[in-house]
Amino acid sequence: MTGPPPPCNFLSADAGDSATHRCMETLFPVLQFPPASTAGDWWKDQIICGDARAILQALPAECIHLAITSPPYNVGLDYDSHHDAMPYEQYLNWLMPFWREIQRVLVPGGRFALNITPTSIKDFKPVHYDMAAQLRGLGFIMRTEILWYKQTMRRRTAWGSWKSPRNPHVLPSWEYVLVFSKDSWTLAGNPADADITGKEFIKFSDGFWHIRPETKGRQPFLKSLYPPRRKTPEGRRQKAEGHPAPFPEELIYRLIKFYSYRGNVVLDPFGGTGTVATVAARTDRHFVHLDLSKKYCAIAAQRVAAEI
Repeated sequence: MTGPPPPCNFLSADAGDSATHRCMETLFPVLQFPPASTAGDWWKDQIICGDARAILQALPAECIHLAITSPPYNVGLDYDSHHDAMPYEQYLNWLMPFWREIQRVLVPGGRFALNITPTSIKDFKPVHYDMAAQLRGLGFIMRTEILWYKQTMRRRTAWGSWKSPRNPHVLPSWEYVLVFSKDSWTLAGNPADADITGKEFIKFSDGFWHIRPETKGRQPFLKSLYPPRRKTPEGRRQKAEGHPAPFPEELIYRLIKFYSYRGNVVLDPFGGTGTVATVAARTDRHFVHLDLSKKYCAIAAQRVAAEI
């Protein structure tokens, strides 16, 4: 007699193996784009695997209340299905179609929270300013700038000129969350669906958010300063276990509670391993998760399945 199928283990699965695809079908379904049918709200509460630009173009206008994302950092991180080392201007140009589509799918008053980190120290690029300029140029209202303070400086040796003003380096222990609105400062909704507590509102309205990162020493810009580490078994294991730059759930929880109502639809066009979708499901929001990587979509499906 054949026993039950083995438990899903996406953390060590290969994106193309049969076990991964079996789990994608039996836990939480992953929608491969293009779907067989686009009838109704085919995109709602879905992990959608495919090219995010094409998927965004297929979404109806004004269907999203809150978009939260962190685009690839373009500092050479080991993403599963993305080349993360474009020339800087090419990188900014590559992002513009995403910004336009996010603007199109947001409802009037809908919010866009963009997490971005400084690119490097030796070749500093003000990517947060440049992205803000892109979005404001499209007509987005810039609401605010949140500092996510992480207080983790692993391998902190890139001081520049040690104990000298000749050429010292400032090492950022923070990331930015830039928050925008489409067309209006206000987002319509039923006051009964505003589920943030008074204590949370006071805490989250302070724009300095001290939240530990999901992974120790999450400092993507350090890729530009240090040679690659030796590929030890431990390093290979860490790479196999998921996304190189995951959000902490607390960061997403704050953004969702502060900027949306229960029942709203939350989008992450660079969904990775599904933190936005997971927290959206947990807080009674709908979610739309997009990612090109079958491996990341499979992990996201496992996480969302645990919430529903």
